[in-house]
Amino acid sequence: MTDMAESGRAADPVTFAGGVLDEYRHVCAFVQDRAEADAALDPFVRDGLDRGDRLVYLVDSATPAAPLTRLRRLGYDAPALLADGRAEVRTWAETYLRTGGFDPDDMLGQLDELLGSAPEPRIRLVADMGWAAGDRNTADELIEFEARANFLHARHRHVVICAYDTSRFDGAFIIDILRTHPMVLIGGILQENPFFVPPEEFLGERGGYGR
Repeated sequence: MTDMAESGRAADPVTFAGGVLDEYRHVCAFVQDRAEADAALDPFVRDGLDRGDRLVYLVDSATPAAPLTRLRRLGYDAPALLADGRAEVRTWAETYLRTGGFDPDDMLGQLDELLGSAPEPRIRLVADMGWAAGDRNTADELIEFEARANFLHARHRHVVICAYDTSRFDGAFIIDILRTHPMVLIGGILQENPFFVPPEEFLGERGGYGR
């Protein structure tokens, strides 16, 4: 990480769910219902738009209008935000599953293009990870993807929230996903994750480092 990136982070922290995202901005948000998700995301969205940040949502292909409904509920002109590039909605079919299935390398390339090429304005990316629920064939690839993504996230100042509905994933998967995120939202409270394992170590354990 460059000195400039480190300086930018220290001078411009982001608040989320009552906590501060400064050194680490890759968050695993475990949510159990819509009310819990709204309590964390509504202030995060308001703060971002008020500070001139850009919102990017990765959502269920069946409900692409859900983020726009949130924006309207919060009192924003959703079509104007889309037209101005202040908000963008991409579906799972256009991102995680655009190759017909989950390709970790392709998705990391998409993230690198989105987050790595434009430092301004800051992006607040909210990814609904429900596309992977119930897909055991994808679980290991997704866990390694989340670990590898930390290398990318260390190079930019954007904020990435990976939202997992805990009712849709089994306990073993949740534990491994927890280990791949430096920050975690549990029970509506943001905290630095004591179970986080640096990606080099985590991938080394799984025989995946350097792939």
